[in-house]
Amino acid sequence: MTLKQLRYLIAIAEAGSFSAAARRSFIAQPALSRQIGLLEDELEVQLLERQHDGVALTGAGRQLYEVARSVVQKLDSVKDELASTRGDPKGHVSISIPATASALLLPEIISRAAEKFPSIALTVCDGLTREGGQAIELGKVDFGVLPNAEELQHVAAEPIFVEDLYWVGHGEGEETPISLAEAGATRLVMPPRALHLRRRIEQAAMEAGVVLNVAYEQQSTPGIASLVRSGLAATISNWPPLLELFQPTTARLIVEPRITRTVSIAYSVHRPLSFAASCMRDLVRSLLVEAVNSGRWRGALIERGAEGDQAREQAADVSS
Repeated sequence: MTLKQLRYLIAIAEAGSFSAAARRSFIAQPALSRQIGLLEDELEVQLLERQHDGVALTGAGRQLYEVARSVVQKLDSVKDELASTRGDPKGHVSISIPATASALLLPEIISRAAEKFPSIALTVCDGLTREGGQAIELGKVDFGVLPNAEELQHVAAEPIFVEDLYWVGHGEGEETPISLAEAGATRLVMPPRALHLRRRIEQAAMEAGVVLNVAYEQQSTPGIASLVRSGLAATISNWPPLLELFQPTTARLIVEPRITRTVSIAYSVHRPLSFAASCMRDLVRSLLVEAVNSGRWRGALIERGAEGDQAREQAADVSS
């Protein structure tokens, strides 16, 4: 069994036919068929079965395909790591970011990465925080930006800043704080309880003895924003979506008590960061710091280093 044969098996499985795989692999089809035949003879199993519209993996073929993909990916990543040590980060890096911060972060991440690390193939997944957290836990992405990393298991997190939540709706008093009791008494549209934002708000309300007047429940931020803009309800949100989706409305900082969340960069402890992923992690960290310093994502930065340890503990206490 050779690495070349494993690559050929992968090519056939993903192309669906010998002819298409041969073109992709730059090899004559008879030679490709011979290599697969030699592999089947060595293993004494049938790996592929011909069908009217191509070929399909047998049960044994599926098992070998999964192993082959893992082996080839690991070997390719080693080559990328060796190339990266020469000063040019190389390889594929996947990142998850919250959908609510996509408009703020996605263009910057893509443009900065293309400028600084042209040899990195980048995938940025923007979705619900719950989905991003699951992707990090399972190692489906290299790392992600999360407001609830403390809830995840087997995840290493670097807290970056603490964000506040705001009441958003129509009315007077822009930039004037509002108590949680006042905010909770207004007609609200909220995300489902499965989402971290809703759970964090309800936790704060329960601790303060406040009853939330939730009139509507919507899954998506655009859906929530549409009800807020129309004046049918108000909501409670973090800052990034306010700039893009909720205008024209009034945003008021919630106090008595303030509701905060710690935003972190997190990755699975079972999937250590490659050199390329570490470079992208540093780039994303700098973008988050820039966003906070410029006021585009309102929050308080958490110091790094010896003094930052205490700040991180305080931030974790606040968000827990």
